[in-house]
Amino acid sequence: MDAAAWLESPVTAVEGVSPRAAGVLQSAFEIRTVRDLLTHYPSQDHGKYRDIGAQLPLAHAPLGEPVTLVGTIAAWKVIRPRGRRMTIAKALLVDDDGGRVEVPFFNQEWRAKQLPEGTRAAVSGVLERFRGDLQLKNGKLVTLDDAGGGIDPDARIQPTYPATEKVPSPRIARYARAALEVLPAVGDFMPDLLLARHALVDLDTALRRIHHPRDLVEVKPARERLVYDELLCLQVGLQQRRHRLESEDIGIPQAPPEGGLAQRFLDRLPFRPTAAQHRAFAELGADLGRSKPMHRLLQGDVGAGKTLVAAWAMLTALDHGRQAVLMAPTEVLAEQHLRTFLMLLAPLGVDAHSDAGPVLPLVGGDLFGRPRVELLTGSTKASKLRGLLAAVMVGDVQLLIGTHALLEQRVAFHDLGVVVIDEQHRFGVEHRTRLKDKRTDGRTPDVLVMTATPIPRSLALTLYGDLDVTTLDELPPGRQEIVTQVIERDSARRERLYAFVRERARAGERAYVVCPLIEASDALEDVAAAVDVHRHLSQEVFADLGVGLVHGRLSSGERDQVMDAFRGGEIQVLVSTTVIEVGVDVAEATVMVIEDADRFGISQLHQLRGRVGRGTAKSFCVLFAGEPEGNARLEALAATTDGFRLAETDLELRGEGSLFDTRQSGLPDLKLARLIRDQRWVQRSRDDARELVDRDPELAAHPALRAEVARRYGDERLAAMETG
Repeated sequence: MDAAAWLESPVTAVEGVSPRAAGVLQSAFEIRTVRDLLTHYPSQDHGKYRDIGAQLPLAHAPLGEPVTLVGTIAAWKVIRPRGRRMTIAKALLVDDDGGRVEVPFFNQEWRAKQLPEGTRAAVSGVLERFRGDLQLKNGKLVTLDDAGGGIDPDARIQPTYPATEKVPSPRIARYARAALEVLPAVGDFMPDLLLARHALVDLDTALRRIHHPRDLVEVKPARERLVYDELLCLQVGLQQRRHRLESEDIGIPQAPPEGGLAQRFLDRLPFRPTAAQHRAFAELGADLGRSKPMHRLLQGDVGAGKTLVAAWAMLTALDHGRQAVLMAPTEVLAEQHLRTFLMLLAPLGVDAHSDAGPVLPLVGGDLFGRPRVELLTGSTKASKLRGLLAAVMVGDVQLLIGTHALLEQRVAFHDLGVVVIDEQHRFGVEHRTRLKDKRTDGRTPDVLVMTATPIPRSLALTLYGDLDVTTLDELPPGRQEIVTQVIERDSARRERLYAFVRERARAGERAYVVCPLIEASDALEDVAAAVDVHRHLSQEVFADLGVGLVHGRLSSGERDQVMDAFRGGEIQVLVSTTVIEVGVDVAEATVMVIEDADRFGISQLHQLRGRVGRGTAKSFCVLFAGEPEGNARLEALAATTDGFRLAETDLELRGEGSLFDTRQSGLPDLKLARLIRDQRWVQRSRDDARELVDRDPELAAHPALRAEVARRYGDERLAAMETG
């Protein structure tokens, strides 16, 4: 049997794996085949490979050093020291040469029953002399009987596997050893060029050493080779998919012209864009000028100025006589984008017929007259909709902002040049495709997708493998500090906070109070509900202030009315759900109170906190939690306002999880790679994958690699990365 056939054999083919054990392995770890077993790698956390010391006869074992002794348990003695609430169970181990050593176990009296006299065992620990007798300090005892699973008596380095009570780590180690003993030499699918470039060991060596290293030094090169395999195969699959998606795409070269709208837009800004924004203009400008359509992700922290970059790209389309569209996931966010565009474009002059903003005066002339910007959502009135659709179709509307309503078949453009999609993670790839397919001449508009959720670069390069990534890693000057505090929900400090909110409201500032639920739930007792909190605050705490309520069940008209009153100062305290998570921009808002903050994720809390600190006054964020002590997420929020650092913390706390939503098990697809720890391998694998696919899209020169990529990641799984 060759290696490939053995790897695809059922796990029951491995010596010692009974049908019952196979059932446990499948249910716990989705291990069905020998390959699954051998890619169930030992834990790579620090200290999980144990150096149990040289396995020596007791007569030759050195004092003060870790050793492993193999022998038979001859007797047990249980000692109960007077005046101390403890027991000491001492095993007497006799090795094959008659050497005798005691192995003490504190408060583990049960071991005498579990491992009775006559049990064959291996014991590792530090050999020392205690009151004249030899004993093993911090002893680790594992039975070598067939029923116990056992350790490898020939291996000094013992791995620790993810395991269950029914199938413990030593037993999985025994299964892996048995599988490797039968496994023929594994052929390598990796091109020699890449192995040499990164000085990687061959696949057969890596697979054997990750499970059975001769010393701890062998673990690192084995892990690095297998990490690279995971990441390269994933990146090659993504780059091949990108190549197929783009191979037939014909773009629209539309480089930003000198003196055009886009240039005059920047020249007339009342502030200087950041260096990060200038880098973004350069990267996007190069994309826009190419014959292939742009596919780029723009990400940045809260307030980093993504909308400004998007507006500049959209105006470039207008410079070429074309239209541009921006799609947001919610009406709140779409309406906020419209307000932001009206403010940013005011120096150019805009024509806005939407209900969300006034017509602003034209300042200076331009080739196409004043740019007309409109809003299209599911709430657009029928009386306006027909005329708006007609204006878009004939090109009278140059800038269109909207929600999913933009995807409807009746929305047709005259000449669409740039598509911007905000909050990329809330749309699937099919949404992006439907919007860019709004052209009817077979050409593809340039596509810019944005996310306000900072993503660690390593994760962005993995999740968005078919997109180029631009990161705004610099905040504009003048952004105010946000002081964040974590407070116990029932703390007496709550009353002082309410007094502070009243004081800030009287100074003309505003406060948000965010709740996890709209209404109280029997299933979630004692979780703050917006309706109840609003009633309490408006009737009892802030009866002298205006207290508003906004949540997702309100109609858009009701919600707009409350938000306008909050912006205008008629309402000083706004009770809300996460409907205000993104897109709401009120400069006077300086206090953010989040109830039951431990029920939110790091990213969501960071976005909510970003609703304050947008004006000139110092801002504050208070996170109420039932048990704040020891909550790593809340501690991270209190320690930094850097969204990228928080994203890395979040990734480390949660793990990568399954990158593909076609698997519901929650088991990670990346078995060894950790995107934060292995950032350099993420970048190397992406660069290598692009080089390979650009030169040979179908990998005709590397059939083994092509087959391995197809085995690991078919098109369906790669497409699934962007459908959630």
